[in-house]
Amino acid sequence: SPVELWDVTIKKENAIVDLPFPENYNCIVFVRRGKIDVVGEDNTKRHVGPQAVALTQKNGGVLRLQSGEPDTSILIMGGLPLDEPIAARGPFVMNTSDEIMQANRDYQSGKFGT
Repeated sequence: SPVELWDVTIKKENAIVDLPFPENYNCIVFVRRGKIDVVGEDNTKRHVGPQAVALTQKNGGVLRLQSGEPDTSILIMGGLPLDEPIAARGPFVMNTSDEIMQANRDYQSGKFGT
């Protein structure tokens, strides 16, 4: 499915930035440096500090951010929800535990990646 990936620097403290974001996309905002507020439609603010993450779900349209420090650096990632089950163990992410076990067997037998 298509994805959004943005590397954003907000130069000024307290700057408000509106970023267009596709409808029905989930979004992850990772603060690399500085701090931000993620501003909701009702103007509520979710504070996100350095090396922290904010998640939004299917609210698309506009992602509104307010910087809390000069030269704030953020990474924004998003995409359509897959609406599939998730099973994870070690380095493997699949849909079921059976698929995880098969991936482990394939890896251990040298079939992984062939």
